[in-house]
Amino acid sequence: MIDVALSPCPNDTFLFAPWIEGFVESKYPITPHFADIQTLNKWAFSKRFPLIKISVAVFPKLLPFYQLLPVGAALGFGCGPKLIGKKPYTLADLPNLTVAIPGEDITAHTLLSHFAPSPKEKHFCLYHEIFPLLNSDEVDCGLIIHESRFTYSEAGFFEIADLGELWEKKTSLPLPLGALAIQKSLPEPQKKGLTRALQDSLLYSKSHPEKSLPLILKHAQELSPEIVQKHIETYVTKETEILSEEGKKAIETLLSCPLPPDWVYSPS
Repeated sequence: MIDVALSPCPNDTFLFAPWIEGFVESKYPITPHFADIQTLNKWAFSKRFPLIKISVAVFPKLLPFYQLLPVGAALGFGCGPKLIGKKPYTLADLPNLTVAIPGEDITAHTLLSHFAPSPKEKHFCLYHEIFPLLNSDEVDCGLIIHESRFTYSEAGFFEIADLGELWEKKTSLPLPLGALAIQKSLPEPQKKGLTRALQDSLLYSKSHPEKSLPLILKHAQELSPEIVQKHIETYVTKETEILSEEGKKAIETLLSCPLPPDWVYSPS
């Protein structure tokens, strides 16, 4: 069994469900390990997992050990993190406010640093803790990712900024949030096999979404099938199927540096 680390978010479970459940044939059955994105980023440095979901922002630190897979990325338009608050603040108010952020190494934190003044205080937490922190007045604002971007308004919060929208206006590129990383040290046949299994799993979920839904709902933060479907439609894009040249350019733009020729795994 191959240990694979992924988030419980619907886009990841949509991608992996058929492989996890054995709906697609593969020489490499997997044991899934679920964690929030900040924990996944930390796990990546342990080099324990042959295949792991990471934030794009942390990838340069992992270059000695990992390549990005050309399949499985969370990268697209209209999918960026949002800064929300209990009151209709503006970005200019941030130096006087405390912001809850779901991880220090995540792409959303990088975007906040790019597009907003430094807040009075950053409160790093798990992403499912942001709404409770806001409701208890422990923080003034929250940086939201995942399903909560679809539910914050109903919860009584206000949008301060859509960081994905700011990125798109500045770069005219899709926003790279997360990607799957595969260990460079794996044998080439195993890399090919894992890549192929992931492609087959995604295609199966697209053809038979009802078969993947039970596992998706088991791990989702929001249990509404409508919210889960919105999440999948937002984060599973053409770039998830295969990383395009535009997608690669978006990643290099976010990281503000050129990457070595083999940074994306390419089955020969």
